[in-house]
Order: sequence, then C-alpha cells, then structure tokens
Amino acid sequence: MDDILFAINANNFLATFTQFFDNNKHDPHLVDLNNYLLNQLLNMRGYNNFHNNIDSGETFFIEQVLAPSNPKLCIDVGANVGDYTTELLDKTGAKVIAFEPLSLAFKKLQTKVAKYDDRVIIENKGVGSKNEILTIKYSPDALAHASFSDAAKKVDYVNNEMNENVNVVTLDSYCDLMNITDIDFIKIDTEGFETEVFGGAVKVFNEIKPKFIQIEFNWHQLFRNTSLYYFSELIPHYEVFQLVPQSWQKVDPKDPMSNLYMYSNFVFVLKK
Repeated sequence: MDDILFAINANNFLATFTQFFDNNKHDPHLVDLNNYLLNQLLNMRGYNNFHNNIDSGETFFIEQVLAPSNPKLCIDVGANVGDYTTELLDKTGAKVIAFEPLSLAFKKLQTKVAKYDDRVIIENKGVGSKNEILTIKYSPDALAHASFSDAAKKVDYVNNEMNENVNVVTLDSYCDLMNITDIDFIKIDTEGFETEVFGGAVKVFNEIKPKFIQIEFNWHQLFRNTSLYYFSELIPHYEVFQLVPQSWQKVDPKDPMSNLYMYSNFVFVLKK
C-alpha cells in the first residue's frame, strides 16, 4: 500500500512540476534550475561521471560485457597508478599489459599489481605514433592529469608544471616485437594524446582487430581539434557505445550529442 501511495504522489509531483516547468522554463529566475537539470540529464547520458568507475559505467562494462566475453588479453594504455588495471585483473581471467610512462605513477602501479605477477606485464613506457623519447608534463599532486600534449595546459583544472623524458612506443611495433596476434580489449586514457595512439596502432586496429576499444573523451579533444566522429572514421568497422552509470547505450558518432567535450567513456565494438 505504501508503495502504491508513493507512486501516486510521485506521479502527481511530476505532473505538477512538468506543467510548471513548461510554463516557466524561459523565466530568467530559473537559470540555476535549468542548469541543474541540464547537468543531471548529461550525467544520465554519460557525461561528467568522473567520481569512480561505477558512476562512469566502466565497472558495468568490465563486469557485464567484457568478463562474460572471456577475454584472454587486455591492454591498458595510460594505466596511471593501476586502478583500472587491477579491476581488469580482479574481474576477468585475462592477462593484462599495462603501459604507464610516468615514473611516479609507475612505482605505484608496480606495488598495486604485484600480487598478479603471473598475469600482468607492466611497461614503463608511453604509447604514441612512433618510437621515440618524449617529454611528459605532470603534477605530483594530480598524476592522472599527466599528458604528452601541450594542449593540456589549456584545460582549466590541469596544472602540469613538471617534466620528465620518457620512452614511447607504438602499439604496432610493440605487438610485432611481442608476437601478439590476438587482443580482446584495449583501453586508452592518455589525456589528449589519443590521436597519436591511434596513429601508431593502424595494424592493431585493422588487422588484429580487438573486440573492444575504450577511449576516455574529455575537454582535451576540443583543444586538439578532434571529436568522437573523428575517431570513429579511423576505425569504421566498429560500432560506438557510450558508457552511462551502470549501463551503456549505442550512439551515432555523427550526432552532436555524442561529441560533447565533457568527461565520458566510449567503447568501440567490432562489428560482426
């Protein structure tokens, strides 16, 4: 009975609010309310859910999509201190190769994955468009914001005041060297350096063809003049899904709503 009364009251409230909002939505006094509703709707669509992997939809993807596919090999590009890497190791039976170029983050990654020694390879290298030495910019107080991209300094919350020279490899050359011919999943989180990662993975994406490729999309892409549509054109044999809290949804990469420069995660799924 209480559930029925709650449902009735909720429906009455929604009807009253909807009528009020329709009649007053252009009222300048409702700017704060409009902004609040907009942000909540964007969260539901998969944007700016950066607090944890549950909110971002990444835990859903690992548990409900990736793990049931029984992956054998996953690659984590931009592993940072290892949170995503360890979740992959905890929730799948896959072997994981994790790339992290920044020495401070790499040491923490080493400690975090030590107990999985037989299933994980950690590489103290960056991933880019060619094999070279590059300078990565970082802040000791925000290691997750470290970036090879000079454009990252345009992002308001990034304060990368320190530099470190690191080794960078391409995924193509690494897979050739390690005789890797089958990959189930690649996650790419490189703070605005995704274009270069894609540029060095032409063979991987078009010949090895991982089942899933996840990229973090954010404000950085605005300053790099790229978009979700841009990345989708590089791998047209993949469908695109956006991670939302506890789920995912298929999106059209040509849709402007799929190309908002806000924190979000997209998974490219190999077409059957």
